[in-house]
Parts: sequence; structure tokens; C-alpha cells
Amino acid sequence: MLTLETATPQSTDRAQLAMSMLASLPFATDGLPGIGGIIKATPEHFVVEEALPYTACGEGEHVYITFRRSGWNTADAARAMQKALGLAPSDVGWGGRKDKTAVVVQTLSFRCGLTAPLPDIEKALAGLPFEILTMQRHRNKIKTGHVAANRFTVIVSRPQPDALPRALAIARRIKHTGVPNFYGPQRFGFGMQNVPRGFALFAPGRKGRRNAFLVSAVQSALFNIWLRQRMEAGVYRQLLAGDIVKKTDTGGMFTVEDIAVDGERFANGEIGYTGPIFGFKMKAAQATAGERETALLDRFGLGPDDFRPFRAPGSRREAILALPDLEIRALDEGVQFCFTLPSGAYATTVLREFTRAE
Repeated sequence: MLTLETATPQSTDRAQLAMSMLASLPFATDGLPGIGGIIKATPEHFVVEEALPYTACGEGEHVYITFRRSGWNTADAARAMQKALGLAPSDVGWGGRKDKTAVVVQTLSFRCGLTAPLPDIEKALAGLPFEILTMQRHRNKIKTGHVAANRFTVIVSRPQPDALPRALAIARRIKHTGVPNFYGPQRFGFGMQNVPRGFALFAPGRKGRRNAFLVSAVQSALFNIWLRQRMEAGVYRQLLAGDIVKKTDTGGMFTVEDIAVDGERFANGEIGYTGPIFGFKMKAAQATAGERETALLDRFGLGPDDFRPFRAPGSRREAILALPDLEIRALDEGVQFCFTLPSGAYATTVLREFTRAE
């Protein structure tokens, strides 16, 4: 396997390097046996319910429609509903994309105007294979990222015979370690082909249309590699000088300057450190933590300004997921897991700690 120390930052080499580093990510619960099994044996075994950060106010030209679906991805469902309502694609909004092979409860917004009766809107959608749960008016369109959390109920089918005690042992460990907030493999496409396609955009002299999705695949890959390095260096559960941390209660962010004071707050769960979603405006870590981020970009022959032509400002992402509401129980179909994740986190990232499947 290639390592960061031996790779060169050529355009093809860095894509190969990234793919090799993404192929086998570490576990927070190494040393404990996994439960095996299969995720998504049927759509009913993977249920996700989206929660918005606000409620519709009851007035406005946008209609928020919460519905249940299965076998449809977000974009296709939105397109079908938009056409049924006679709207333009720009009239539709959603907070995030959800899996096709799942039972999904999600809210989309449709700019139907101030006077369109809600019963008429529901009647126009009656021919679609969706269960309409609620319809409410609001003043604003739902935009990407307008998701507070997602609640998952997942059944892992055909696990090991002693799966439940194994799962409970892993859950006890996770209470102390949390789960590394890796991007799931679906972020990188079939066979991780979005990774080389994304890095190809950064080749010297390359000109062409911007592709935000492929650029985000590069950003996600670099985050996963950064987190992998941190775990392998033995500093996954400790703060570094210069870390950018986020307050658990308010979401406020600041730079670590006093390791003794902030380290205790981190141990108590009051703050958590964040990792880089590289971009030309990203708030960079400082001191020791900043050196690690800079070294990673250097190895891939990139710098913050390389993201400017793609209008990718960058951001920070929480490095560790806490699962305070994790529930596990045995069913005839397998082992059921219930938990809530913040927007942008992946259920498959949590479940891999239990199944040990990549």
C-alpha cells in the first residue's frame, strides 16, 4: 500500500494514493469482534427520518411536503413531484440527498404560490407512489444543508450467532471513543471513481466546467485521509495545539490555545475537534494541528488557492460522532440499531464499526 511518505504529488499518483488510503480505514473499536451480517437486505431494513432545524410557519408561497418513500432517490422523487405540480426545477428545494434503497421520510419545499389550495396540491400528487404525511406553508425554500439531524432505524440481517453481545460490547466502547466521522463510500461513487475524476480537475493547465460534486469528492477524500492519519498517529482521542474545536451546546468554534484547560473540556464532551474540508476560505488549524493539515495538502500538491477556481470555500467538519441515543436489540430478522446523526454524517460509517464491512 502506498503511504504519504513515499507518494509523489503528480496528478495520477495523488488519485491512486488517495484511493489506497481510502480503501481500508481504521476502526475506533479495533480489537473487538464484529457482528458480520448484511445492511439493506431489503429497503425496510434501512429507515431514515429527516428532521429540519425549524418548523414551517404556516404562511408563504412555499409548501413544505413531508412524505414517505421507498425505491426512489431524492432527486428523482423531487422531479416527479415537480412535474406533477407543473413547477420549474428551481421551485423545488431539499436539505440533503437520501438513499434509494431505504424507507425515507423527508421534507421537500415547492414554490406553489400563495393561493394554491393545499387539497389541490395533494390531489395532484395522488398518482405518485409516495405517502404524503404533512403539508404546511412557509416563506422560504429549503436549501442544501437545512437538515438538523437524521434518525436511523437499521436492521443488520444474517449476523453472527452471538451478534447481540458483540454489538453491545462495541457500543460500550463507542461511549468512550465515539465514531470517526468518515465520509461513507457512497460519497466517492461506484469503485471510488469520483476520486480520480475529482483529482483530474486539479491537473496543471486543466480547463473546463466546474463540477462541484467531484470537487467535494476530493475534499471528502482528503478529510478521510486526515482523520485516518490522526487515528494512526494515536491522537484521535486527544486535542492538539491549534485544533479548531466546536462547542457541543452552542456550535461556537475557537482555536485551542490552552491544552490543559481545553483538553479537560474535550474529555468531558463539552467540545470536539474538527477536521479540514479544504477550500480557499477554510479556517485553518494552527500550531501542531495546522502543520498536519498543511503537510497533507503539500503531499497532494495542493494549496487553498487551488480550490478558488471551483468556488469551493471549504469548511470544518466534526471529527468524532457521539451516539447518546444508540439503542440495540435482537429481532428475528437480525440486530436492530436505532440512532440519530447530525446532518452530513453517514449511518454506514457507524454500522461499519459493528459489521466490520467496508
